[in-house]
Parts: sequence; C-alpha cells; structure tokens
Amino acid sequence: MIGQENAVTYSGPTYITIRSGKHDTSSAYSHGLDFNQMIELDEMKNAVKTVDGIVKPVLIFSTGGGPDENPRYPKVLKVAAHHFKHHNLDAVFCITNAPGRSAFNPVERRMAPLSHDLAGLILPHDHYGSHLNAAGKTIDPDLEIKNFAMAGQTLAEIWSKQ
Repeated sequence: MIGQENAVTYSGPTYITIRSGKHDTSSAYSHGLDFNQMIELDEMKNAVKTVDGIVKPVLIFSTGGGPDENPRYPKVLKVAAHHFKHHNLDAVFCITNAPGRSAFNPVERRMAPLSHDLAGLILPHDHYGSHLNAAGKTIDPDLEIKNFAMAGQTLAEIWSKQ
C-alpha cells in the first residue's frame, strides 16, 4: 500500500552476478543480460512477474551509479528502453543516489549483510591447481577462469544461506 512504511523493504530475493574484472566486462549490455537471466529464475518469479507470468508493468532499476549502470549514460538508457519495449512495460525508472550518499542507497544497504558474511573468509586461488608462476603471473588462463568460478560458487553457496 502506498504510504505505508513497510510497503518497501530492503529484503526479499536478491540476485548477484559475480564477475572477474580480468575476464569479464561490466557494461550496460552485460547488466541487461543479467536482468534477462534474473527474471527467468523461479526464486524471482513472485517479485518480478504477475500471476499470468509476464513481467510486472513498472520496472525500477536502483543502481550504485558506476559508468556501466548510471542513467546519465546513453548506453544505460538504451538498455532500459530495450526492456521497456521488449516486456511491454508501462514505465521504467532508472535511479541512483548522488555520490557520497551510499548510506541511503538501497543497493548498498542490501550488500552490507552480504559483505558481513564474508568477514574472515579466505577463498583459495588454486582450488584446481595453480595457474600462476613463481612471479605471480598467470600462465594458464583456462585454469585461472576455472579457479575463479570455484571462488564464485563458494560465494554463491554462502549467500544462498541468507
């Protein structure tokens, strides 16, 4: 209900994509693909779809404000327009907090308890064997990606217990 304090919360289903800064790109387009994956998950169905199975008519993207997600940038708006047309939406809002206001950003507020769960966690970089030489340089890119995926799987398991 509009006007009720409990109408909007910082809880509920959370979708996290784990990217390697070395191997993956973070762009408006990659975030758009993440959104498409997220809306097809059974865990997100009640949050994003109507009982008829279509995406709810109003979409609000609340982002951290980086260049790959900030609504000031044309590529971000182009991806939002794509979602608007593709899902036959009534409205799309792309919002971000001003710099320095992360304490009021719902994205940051949702990340705080997730970060708390990682306190003291050490992720091995060589679960499937070392991909590094003695100087710490990558010598096996495929093994590096496989080890990174294992670290991501470990994070997903921890966060799935939330």
